Amino acid sequence: MQLPRALPASSYRRVPWKNGLGSTLEIATDAEAPGGAWTWRLSFADVPARAPFSRFPGIDRHIAVLEGAGMTLKHAGRRVGVPREGVAYAFAGEDDILGEPDGPGVRDANLMLDRARWRGSLEIVRLDGPREITITSELSLIHLADAQDSAECASGDESLALEPGSTLLCSNATRLRAPRGTLVIARIERLGAQP
Repeated sequence: MQLPRALPASSYRRVPWKNGLGSTLEIATDAEAPGGAWTWRLSFADVPARAPFSRFPGIDRHIAVLEGAGMTLKHAGRRVGVPREGVAYAFAGEDDILGEPDGPGVRDANLMLDRARWRGSLEIVRLDGPREITITSELSLIHLADAQDSAECASGDESLALEPGSTLLCSNATRLRAPRGTLVIARIERLGAQP
């Protein structure tokens, strides 16, 4: 895959939840073909009602609220509020999780990583005005949501515009001049790679 690369919203795929209780919008994966096996995936899911999470043995999951009032998880016998900003809540894909939206219109962002191959993090950044950000990771996925203007991205010798609703896949250091709006930032590192 040639990087940096911008993925338009038209390239996203709607796929059913593994447990059949809903669907998710698949933003990007490392699958060789659509619907194929992946070892990392970024997706957004609408959560209209209380429901158990699908199980993904061997997968580390990171979840944050992208839209709506919020969401509460029942995990390991306690109730956990899913972050709306900052670093996402992380848990093992084989854990029993029950998710409950705190109101209508809840959409979450999910980063899933095969723990035998990858480590990473997911973050929601809400900007009240233009800002310059540098993101450093072996692989970064940057989604521009809820913005009126495009973001300017520079990665290596490449420079491109990131339109609202689209996602940038890039590597190493990426400089981003972002407008007011919301960023979903996933950082992915190969297991054993130096930070």
